[in-house]
Amino acid sequence: MVTVTSANPAAPVLFPLRPCCDHAGIDESVTIGCLATDFLPDSLTLTWNDQNNASISSAVKTFPSVSSSSGTYSTSTQVSVPGTDWNAQLSFYCLAKHSSGNKEQKVQNNKCLPSEPFFMTLHVPSKENFEGSYRNSTIICQATKVHTRQTTIQWLKDGAPLQSGFATQDPVQDGSKYAITSELTVIDKDWNANHLYSCIVKNDKFVEVMNTSKAFENGCRDDENEIMVEVIPPPFADIFISKSAKLTCRVRNMVTTDGLSVTWVKKNGKELETTVGQRKIQENGLYAVEATATTCADEWERGDIFICKVSHPDVIFPIEKPLQKENKGARHAPSIYVLPPPSEQLALREGATVTCLVKGFFPQDFFVNWLQNGEPIGASKYITREPVLESKQPELFFTYSTLNINEQEWSAGNDYTCVVGHEALPLQVAQKTVDKTTGKPTSVNVSLVLSDTANTCY
Repeated sequence: MVTVTSANPAAPVLFPLRPCCDHAGIDESVTIGCLATDFLPDSLTLTWNDQNNASISSAVKTFPSVSSSSGTYSTSTQVSVPGTDWNAQLSFYCLAKHSSGNKEQKVQNNKCLPSEPFFMTLHVPSKENFEGSYRNSTIICQATKVHTRQTTIQWLKDGAPLQSGFATQDPVQDGSKYAITSELTVIDKDWNANHLYSCIVKNDKFVEVMNTSKAFENGCRDDENEIMVEVIPPPFADIFISKSAKLTCRVRNMVTTDGLSVTWVKKNGKELETTVGQRKIQENGLYAVEATATTCADEWERGDIFICKVSHPDVIFPIEKPLQKENKGARHAPSIYVLPPPSEQLALREGATVTCLVKGFFPQDFFVNWLQNGEPIGASKYITREPVLESKQPELFFTYSTLNINEQEWSAGNDYTCVVGHEALPLQVAQKTVDKTTGKPTSVNVSLVLSDTANTCY
């Protein structure tokens, strides 16, 4: 005989359920939800109102309530709202009517209004893992930059607390704050049945909930769930050093990499030797892969067309993306100025900054290296800014690079050289040197070591 202890009547506790996506397209809808826990008796009515207090009756789904080991009940409800309203941070209200007290919970896209500066992510399970012998996969919930070690993670399935099937690590130091991770194992049958899984992160300052399901997973894939292909041109620095051009084809948003084929070809149909890299997991739990091929620098420079061909079981027809060097606008070589450290900075004896200003160049691809007494300086010692538009007619760019050294190195009379690479320069490279003695930059001969593996075209 089993004796059931009756709990005291209790009003529900409400939590907002927001999708794991951080945005939605104008024409998309967003599914939001509301979790009600710890209520008794099991006689709860959940409804939705919009920001104007008008009732929402369409696209609403309420899950059956379930009992917990404490004798109370939990349930959840969800509603689809326009993406434009969600992006505009309009408020939606979940209303709970119960004999022990009515409650109201606002659900809003508060990505710009965090109650506590921390980061929470929920990674959906990989379908590839469902194909294994155990027919299961893992949902990963992680919170970082939380302020206290006294932070916990709780899992819910369709609004009911789960007592097993997950593993939560103890919070670990994350700089001056903490990080906590929990992994929930789900079987393919439950996932395909569209059960709602919720991760609740709690501590003394906040309670944050994120939820996912198979339907939410589809809503969280960017670009409407399609596999996307992006072609990336070779950087000028690589072309200059190796005298070859590395073509990159990035394929993303894949549920699985099984059956993926990526090939680089010339426009005439000749295949290039293509290397497919290791798959990498994206923020949304899907996979991305980069495939590369190398061609001769002169083929790239003269504007030959190269095509990345991608086939995958999830696309009906192969995807083809062309890549060609853009030759719009007139090329313009940069002017280079090397500036010694300011006297005010040297007087403090705390450091010395040598600046290289690069102005008036087009196209915007370039590189900057630094030398000390003719020897290369590690990239950690200097910072080079991304090029910025200087003028529109003609279209020209400028940038600058700052080299940080100590005052003693400058006072010792060492010379510092700024090496600038750009396709419009004579020999595609120029450099200027400055030291304490002259205080003025001087042009010197170029002496850079090129790769021994430069390609030869036939």
